[in-house]
Amino acid sequence: MFCLYLAGKLVTLVSKILLERAKMNKDKNGKVILFPRVKERLVEEGLEALQAKRYEEALYFFSEAEQLGERRFSVQLSIAVCHYELGNFHEAERRLRVLLQENEGNMDLLQMYLSILMQTHRYEQAETVIRDALRHHPLPASLRENLLNLFRFVQKMNKRPLPPAEQAKVQRLLESSDITEHMHVIRQLEKEDIVPVLPQLKQYLVNETNSPIVKTMLLRLLTLKKIDDVVIVEKFGKRIEVTPALLNEQAETAFAAELLERLEHCLASENPGLYDVAAEIWLRYTYVLYPFSPEPAASKAWMAALHFVACQFQGVPAAMEKIAARYGVSGEEIAPLCDKLCEIENFSYF
Repeated sequence: MFCLYLAGKLVTLVSKILLERAKMNKDKNGKVILFPRVKERLVEEGLEALQAKRYEEALYFFSEAEQLGERRFSVQLSIAVCHYELGNFHEAERRLRVLLQENEGNMDLLQMYLSILMQTHRYEQAETVIRDALRHHPLPASLRENLLNLFRFVQKMNKRPLPPAEQAKVQRLLESSDITEHMHVIRQLEKEDIVPVLPQLKQYLVNETNSPIVKTMLLRLLTLKKIDDVVIVEKFGKRIEVTPALLNEQAETAFAAELLERLEHCLASENPGLYDVAAEIWLRYTYVLYPFSPEPAASKAWMAALHFVACQFQGVPAAMEKIAARYGVSGEEIAPLCDKLCEIENFSYF
């Protein structure tokens, strides 16, 4: 077994070396010259790994072939299969959806796509796909019967009552005014199938009276569960439509992270304690604001506002105009930002 393991690793290593050499081999004009059959060999290695159920390895080979321009249906389908087997259901669903759009009437693809929708409990989407197939595509009698049975099942699932335990949890979320209780319910939902209660969770996000802090927690939960429905989030009089499964919190908060780094360079060495307070205020503000971004996107003004508000919280005497001038902005620019930061402090985390 160990020898087989080493052999597999060696094949992978050799293929990687061949690929890197192919990428680095250039003609006089700087164009890449691929060794003969590089794409084909990558696909062959991918198929071999796929047949042996080494899905991670297979995905590597197929993805490298795709980067080199491989667009054959069989390869695209194999990539989707690898993602499915590795548990990357959202990416598998996305790829199969694209393939199905490009190959309308392919019943094998349709059945694979439906299996993922069922696996991820996306019954509403499955109902739409099946209805479209039954209406617009000629189907063999046996397949039509199977789809009709599945259609009845997903309709039933879409109309089913919520399990009593989940119903009670969500009812507490919607009726209680206790933020701590709301947070507790969301933490409990992390272990549950939230698809049956998704309409109620969407309702919570759009209700202007609910806590923006809890809305951030809930949105993170939907992202964790890879919910790809569009949801509306209301915070501070503004609304935004987002797809939780597509949210990248690191990218969404890039401005906030960069500003904090710049503030550290300006303030941390001079007064570490004051910087820590300013950083805590900023992290809390951006957390409550998510998925919205701080506005305006003016780093210097926000840095000055954070400096001034941190001084206020610490009881350190400070003149707004003087601090603003240090960052090259005016007191008029930072005053409304200071108000925003202080407004967030009215919310209690726990």
